Amino acid sequence: MPLSTAPSTTLRRLTACAAAIVALAAATGAHAAPAVAPPLYAVAMTLDAHGDKSAPRVLAKAGEPFAVASGGWRVEMTVNPAQDGDDVWVTGKILRGNEVVSAPTVRAHLDEPATVRVADGEAPFTLSLTVARQP
Repeated sequence: MPLSTAPSTTLRRLTACAAAIVALAAATGAHAAPAVAPPLYAVAMTLDAHGDKSAPRVLAKAGEPFAVASGGWRVEMTVNPAQDGDDVWVTGKILRGNEVVSAPTVRAHLDEPATVRVADGEAPFTLSLTVARQP
């Protein structure tokens, strides 16, 4: 019985199938969409807490909460893009000490000021903010 050095037809077919599978997997992986990072916003605020004024600025990722404080008041907020247009939803809490005084939700136009006023007895609080999308 002579020994054959040529590969069998079955082996050639298996090798061709394996090569096709590897090529398909490589092509599919090469076209995978990169992960989209959430939008980044610059939030410029003016806080007037019963005469104590401050002007904090925050870089906030969409959907991630941030907090600032002034004169015994604290603001905890989250910015999310609106479904349509150049608007954002700003949601959160305004606290005096540990007490939640207000839980506003504001639809704000990008690059335009929005204001929230809270009257808490003799200690009024005003939050003005402007949200700008960052590259």
